[in-house]
Amino acid sequence: MRDLINDSYNFEKIDSKPNKTKYEFLSIGNKKIPKRVSITKYPQPGLEQYYNLGFGNIFIVDGFESISDMSRDNNSDTDKVLKTVLTCTLDFLSENQDAIITFFGNTAAKHRMYKTQLNKNLEAINTFFIVKGAVLKDIYFLEDDEGRKYPSHDIDIDNIVYEIYNMRNSPLYNFITFELKTELK
Repeated sequence: MRDLINDSYNFEKIDSKPNKTKYEFLSIGNKKIPKRVSITKYPQPGLEQYYNLGFGNIFIVDGFESISDMSRDNNSDTDKVLKTVLTCTLDFLSENQDAIITFFGNTAAKHRMYKTQLNKNLEAINTFFIVKGAVLKDIYFLEDDEGRKYPSHDIDIDNIVYEIYNMRNSPLYNFITFELKTELK
């Protein structure tokens, strides 16, 4: 992510509500694949600053739109897609400066891939964001038939340990957070 913003696809904010903001862009590679980035506020008390970052491919079947975050078709542009997702995150945080974005893969393989991409581009990412790794104590994750991860029980926010993102510790992180750097607020 030599240059996070200039190496991103053009995107458009398509919806902005207090609890959810959506962006769209077009992944261009072997195919043209429409993508959606969704930043959603957590409803639980105590998480007022926290938003979940999700993204996936847009599909329209019989006139109905759906988003798939399980797609394995990366269109040979994984790095550019991730840069675009993070540029959308930067746009969101520029308007919601005290928000904290949580980011994780919905499968173990995707989570590893996202952390690998972050590790490769951490210097550029750190230009804009305070990045932290988080470990959930006293919890383990189960997988459904599609490989999606879910916690074994409710997450107690007091059992989350945060540290400034460290590449050596990245295999331990259950999720990653992004905050806008103080000098950019």
